[in-house]
Amino acid sequence: MASGDTLCTFVPYQNEPPSTNYATLGLRNFHPVLQFDDTVSESAVFTAIMPQNYSNATGVTVYVTGTAVATSGTVGWTVEFERLDSLTDVDVDSFASAQTITAGSVPATSGQTLTLSGAVTKGANIDSVVAGDLFRVRIKRDVANDNAIGDAELLGVEIRES
Repeated sequence: MASGDTLCTFVPYQNEPPSTNYATLGLRNFHPVLQFDDTVSESAVFTAIMPQNYSNATGVTVYVTGTAVATSGTVGWTVEFERLDSLTDVDVDSFASAQTITAGSVPATSGQTLTLSGAVTKGANIDSVVAGDLFRVRIKRDVANDNAIGDAELLGVEIRES
C-alpha cells in the first residue's frame, strides 16, 4: 500500500454511540451529521477491520471533515484507537491515549466544510492495530483546545496510510 492510500472511511450513520456523552445524529440540508457540543466532550465510535494491505510502516493519518454552527473561532478533535483481539474484554473500553488533531479556524460561512488531520504513529498510539485486526476508533471534539461557539458537525472520517 502506498503512503496516502485510504484504509477506512466512516460516515455519521455508522456511529456506534457510547451510553453517555455521545454526539447526536442530525441533518444539515438533508446531509447526516454528528453534532458535537462546545462544552461537553462528546464521542462518536466506529468499528472496522484494518485492510490486509495496511503495511504498518509508520502509522496512519486521520482526516475529520465537518462543519460548524459558528463562523469564527477554532474547532479541534481527538482520536483514539482500540484493538479488538482475543485478549480484549469487549465489556470494557480499552482505547489507547487520545491523539490530538490540531484545531483549525472554522469557515466564515456556516455550513462550509473544514477538513483537519492528525498523524497517529504505529504501536501504542494506534493500540498496536495491524492488518486484519478488528478495531474501533473514537472521535471527540477537543473542547479543551478549541473555542468555536455552538455545535461542530462531523460529516465523515477517513483513515489513510501515513
